[in-house]
Amino acid sequence: MTAFPVLAGPTSGSVTNYGAVGDGVTNDTAAFNLCLTNNTICWVDPAKKYVAGDVQIKNGNRLIGLGVVQYGDQTASTTLARPVLIGASPSTNVLNVSGVSLGAAVQGVFIDCQNANVNGISGGSFQLTIEDTTVVGCAAGLGDITSSAYTGGAHILNSTFGNNRRGISNLVDSFVVNVDLANNTGDGVYLGSGANANTIVNTRFEWNHGYGMQSFGGNSNNSIANALFDRNYGAGLRLDGTIGMSISNSTFYRNGRNNVAADQNAQIFLSGARNISITGGQSLVGLDDGGTGTYTPAYVFSYDPNPSSNVTISGFVTSGLFNASTNPSGSFTTAIVQGNEPTAGYNVSGVNDLPDTTRAATGIAAYASGGQSNATLLMASLNVVSTASSVNASVKIVPCVPGRQQTVANLAANSIQVFGSASDTINGAAIGTGIAQAAGKIATYFCTGAGNWSRLLSN
Repeated sequence: MTAFPVLAGPTSGSVTNYGAVGDGVTNDTAAFNLCLTNNTICWVDPAKKYVAGDVQIKNGNRLIGLGVVQYGDQTASTTLARPVLIGASPSTNVLNVSGVSLGAAVQGVFIDCQNANVNGISGGSFQLTIEDTTVVGCAAGLGDITSSAYTGGAHILNSTFGNNRRGISNLVDSFVVNVDLANNTGDGVYLGSGANANTIVNTRFEWNHGYGMQSFGGNSNNSIANALFDRNYGAGLRLDGTIGMSISNSTFYRNGRNNVAADQNAQIFLSGARNISITGGQSLVGLDDGGTGTYTPAYVFSYDPNPSSNVTISGFVTSGLFNASTNPSGSFTTAIVQGNEPTAGYNVSGVNDLPDTTRAATGIAAYASGGQSNATLLMASLNVVSTASSVNASVKIVPCVPGRQQTVANLAANSIQVFGSASDTINGAAIGTGIAQAAGKIATYFCTGAGNWSRLLSN
């Protein structure tokens, strides 16, 4: 009979066996480091509070907390039956994983820095797994505030990053799945230059005091799917200099809740972004859960003067009133778009509040009091005005993007005034000046150059 060798499994030990006290006062850093140095797997006992800082996670280590797995935004005093790691002072990180280049794991622990100058889990690792873990009260939950450390090849699963100055910073080639990023005093996720090729799925960005997620400085090939962006103080998603991102089947709701500048009071903000695909999903407006606060956001898409290009938006549902005069609760969403839409490679289809080439709108009532500011906004390719209760009742065509065209059929009894949006002009008229379209006339308006509409009127 052939004898097979018995293979040794990974060694394991408990931090308690190496002298950890877990009383929330004693510094247990040395015990953690001894356990991780002498074992592949290091167990952390539940329902204890360990003060630790700059604990060194090495290649192959697994730091595993025992106890009940909880999700959501607890603190060290409210979490149930989980081991809590409290950030020791002075230290830079509670867990230092910068030496990990061949894989390691942090599972089932609760990290509460209780100090905004200490990071929860450092950046600088490669092939790190973070699972069933909560990080609160830190400078950065993962990474750092200065954005100097990058985390590569990470798998971040079923975890919470909340009440940090920044939730997660600078990932590369990483996966974020089923993660809750809420109540951070800055951005939920920050991706700087070179933070490329990340996949974010089934993740919630809510109530962050910066942006839900900020992509800044030229990162590329990132994708977001099935995410929720809700009640972030700035825009739900900021794409500033982004080179390539796919956003699919995601919900944007009540972002821009601090009602500041237009670049923040929007669901999605774009500045110098290119190669952006937004497919499926929806935009919703509303008050806070208790019916308090103000309706947000002011805009669905906000563009700053730095032009974006190659932007495709398809099958994206928008819901909200875009005209203050028709909103009984007061003005909230002013318009679906703020700023200048892209002029190069801009493709829109199947978006209910942006014009495309397949829709017609009938039964439109022109704004009886006239003028540009509250004029009825025409959103379809073919717009049939059936009611103009006064002479010079007004309508307004969408922002002028070269190549765009809209047709207006005035089937009302009175002449109407047709205005451009914002500073757009029609047939060379002054900014903010409408041009008359008589009853029974059909006109097609062509955007021949940025901000300049030309009209072709029927006989």
